[in-house]
Amino acid sequence: MATIKLRRGFKAEAERLSIKLREDMGIHPCAKLCAFKLVDHLNLKLIKATDLLSDEKSLSLLQGINGYKNEWSALTMTNKEGVRIIIYNPFNTEVRQQSDVMHEIAHILCKHDLSNDSYDFQVPFGMREYNPIQEEEAKFLGAALQLSTPSLLWSRKRNLTQEQISKHYNASIEMVRYRMSTTGILRKR
Repeated sequence: MATIKLRRGFKAEAERLSIKLREDMGIHPCAKLCAFKLVDHLNLKLIKATDLLSDEKSLSLLQGINGYKNEWSALTMTNKEGVRIIIYNPFNTEVRQQSDVMHEIAHILCKHDLSNDSYDFQVPFGMREYNPIQEEEAKFLGAALQLSTPSLLWSRKRNLTQEQISKHYNASIEMVRYRMSTTGILRKR
């Protein structure tokens, strides 16, 4: 798979935005940022998939039970009124929900275009529309929102393990590794 190169300056902008949003919310740049509180702060609309889908097959898909594989996390879409909303899977683990919602917030903050398709709230599973550059931007910004560089530096200064960082910031071990790798903190000793 080819590596996607982000536009010059994007990563620095994402890091600054991660800190600015914390400051706007009155929390320290090293502090944990909850995706659900950030949604409220940004006046975004967040909906659990279970508020829209309640039939047995859909719930089985969301939970990954009864022979179904859970492959659905979250999406951003525009409703009939033209309002961008985030729909997320409440059956995923708490750390996964944080990551999923941060990723979708990142799409909104980056003002990524959605397709011109109109949805009547029958959200099909497996609905995929990927712009590789937009996905890479959302991945990086969402991760920076979840784990700011100052939070990682603070953690390293205190010799926290990746597991301790994961627990403290409500992030997955994979997210901690990704952020430590992309920020270069793994190499800084």
